[in-house]
Amino acid sequence: MTKLRAVEPEAFAAVPAPAPPSEADGPEWYAYYIRAWQFLRYDRQYGAFGGESPISFQAIDIYARRYSIEGIAFDVFRALVSAVDAEWLNHVAEIQNSKS
Repeated sequence: MTKLRAVEPEAFAAVPAPAPPSEADGPEWYAYYIRAWQFLRYDRQYGAFGGESPISFQAIDIYARRYSIEGIAFDVFRALVSAVDAEWLNHVAEIQNSKS
């Protein structure tokens, strides 16, 4: 993350990411995947009666190609962004279940 920021500093400042809540602190490398998820989180299908599908492989692949994430780095990127997305979908499902 630090190396990427040194090479592409304007990429981090191009689109501001929302500030994380105080309880969401973690290592710096984690922020890279959270930021990617924030960009990708709306690139999914939404059901007619609510509900969200996971972020598609295609969306993750296009994002990774844009930022030259290849090989094993792509596999790790996809796995971690998908894991964050799965947690989000669980959170959304809990909220919807509590409303009904």
